Amino acid sequence: MKPLNAYEVLDLTPMATKAEVRQAYRNLARRWHPDRFQEGPERDWANEKMAEINAAYRACLDDKTERRDAETDARTLKRIEELIDGGQYPLARRMLMSIATRCAEWNYLFGAMQMKLNDTRKALIYLSVAVHQQPENAKYARAYADAQRADRSNRFSGLIHRVRAR
Repeated sequence: MKPLNAYEVLDLTPMATKAEVRQAYRNLARRWHPDRFQEGPERDWANEKMAEINAAYRACLDDKTERRDAETDARTLKRIEELIDGGQYPLARRMLMSIATRCAEWNYLFGAMQMKLNDTRKALIYLSVAVHQQPENAKYARAYADAQRADRSNRFSGLIHRVRAR
């Protein structure tokens, strides 16, 4: 049971820290714990209130964890972009593979790295996913278009090479 607004249940703003979330939870738990009430309707109501407080607490902590993970991933992706620009592809690839979330930026960077390694077929796959995930992103669209042109050029060059070999 996820409350409509977990922060409101705990009387906090979304900017609250984990410590503030924990403290608000403790204060409310002390106040509304069912053991503080005698058997009867008040205890039943306290049970419901405590369930709502517990759900809000879990939701707020999950939100904090997701935000922290997203911020960490964003910093890591920025570092990976620097590694790719610096030609450090093996390290960039290892770092990319360590990120669990395959967001649009992840797919773009993997595709961009494949382009630098002249693997246009793989680059097209990952860049097309990035474009699909964020169609409004001009950087991703440009990279995908560049990969398409490079792939057509590579296929044309290969065809000419095969014709000359005969």
